Amino acid sequence: MNADTVSKLLSDFDDLASKSEDANVQFLIRAIKLHAELADARLAALEQAMLALSRK
Repeated sequence: MNADTVSKLLSDFDDLASKSEDANVQFLIRAIKLHAELADARLAALEQAMLALSRK
């Protein structure tokens, strides 16, 4: 997944949260977004580590 796709996906979370009138639903959507951001960061770090290892 490239950076543009990830940015679009994360902005979709913001859009969904803003459309909800229920604070609990907004909180849940933001929690899912935070989880997605963390997973993306960890996968990016893993990808970089694997690239570095493959170049050795």
